Amino acid sequence: MPQYEQQQDTDFHLARNRQKIITQVEELRKTMKSEFPWYFKPSTEETDSIWKTGILTVDANVLLDLYRYHEKTRNSLLESMQKFEGALWLSKQASEEFFRNRNKVIVSASKTFKEAKDEIEKLKKSIETTVNQLKGNRIIPADVADQMLEGITPSIHRSLEIIDEAEANHPNFLSEDDVLEKLAELFEGAIGESFSDEQLPALRTEAEERKVNKIPPGYLDDEKDGDRPYGDFFLWRQILDHSKKHEKPIIFVTSERKEDWWEKLSGKTTGPRMELLREASEYTGQRVIIYQTDKFLEFSLRRQGQTVDREAVDEIRAIDNLRTEKEHAVEIIAQEIISASTEHHSGELIVNLRRPVKNFTGSGHFDPIMEAPPEVSVELVSAPSELPNCTISAGTGTNYDFNIHLKSDSKHVTLPVGEYVFEYTARITSEEPQAQ
Repeated sequence: MPQYEQQQDTDFHLARNRQKIITQVEELRKTMKSEFPWYFKPSTEETDSIWKTGILTVDANVLLDLYRYHEKTRNSLLESMQKFEGALWLSKQASEEFFRNRNKVIVSASKTFKEAKDEIEKLKKSIETTVNQLKGNRIIPADVADQMLEGITPSIHRSLEIIDEAEANHPNFLSEDDVLEKLAELFEGAIGESFSDEQLPALRTEAEERKVNKIPPGYLDDEKDGDRPYGDFFLWRQILDHSKKHEKPIIFVTSERKEDWWEKLSGKTTGPRMELLREASEYTGQRVIIYQTDKFLEFSLRRQGQTVDREAVDEIRAIDNLRTEKEHAVEIIAQEIISASTEHHSGELIVNLRRPVKNFTGSGHFDPIMEAPPEVSVELVSAPSELPNCTISAGTGTNYDFNIHLKSDSKHVTLPVGEYVFEYTARITSEEPQAQ
């Protein structure tokens, strides 16, 4: 056979094999998408369809934050909800939480003006003290302190005047609430139903089991009383029930940033918890898209063909971060890795507890990632002196992170504020690596 014919024959077989491989990869991709639809982000076309035909719902904090924003930000978010092309709907759980906390949030927002003025007054007194100290230093010319005070005092007075003006122009939502009126208009005839008395016992049992097993959402709310520790789960279940009943996909907007809603790796939020996306898909047969408030506003404005208001987005993020700092009891100070391999890890996790709670969870990571989810053992080596009798445990369901849990043995005694140091060891005990 001539050489050029041999080359053509080789090229033909290579092309055919290449096409065969491409076809096999595409078939595998389709199989994976059909088996794990919740894992793959919706395409641009699917996202567009959900925004046009799906159901938009929000959590209570999204509504409560409207009282914390400046008017421009508030109106931008309300307009984005109003212009949603699908259907608006509000769960009964979100509604009840909104009304339970509305007055408190309004009063709290008003107090921020006084807190700001108090901080400026503290700054003023501190500067005056510094000036007097400078005047007492005979080596430094006296006019240096006077000139400094003359330069700073007008700025302080102007700042106080600006705060007074802002306070005077701030709406008195307790007497006249246009936000409430607007929300009532948006969700007219679109409020979900409560769970029945017959449903509640089983739901409480399920919620408690989920908390014990750290199944999101809401397992970080254990210090709340009554049914409130189950609030996030009740909200989530009502959303899923509504999606399943109406056979519609859901867009859920939340201001929550905790790890029982969002997956965080090395301090970076990578997206909603996969457990939530999987549960939504398997329970309802529908898609759920979860946005934090700032991302929802950005995406909505782009869909409307508007320029994204960076000031509004930045304000939403600032309010979210401020609330997160106040709500989160646990601060991970450091993780010191002593030894690490794909089969064994050991180290220290140092946690700062900011306020008294009955129990808390601290999370660490494995670097490098382990071959399989390991068994984790933990010991508390340092804690505040007034620590009560407590139970410590640890666990993981992944090969890249782990959780340490500390719980007071008494329902009436909280864990004290302060620094906690844990020593941990993680080992793979099975002979064959498990799938992640």
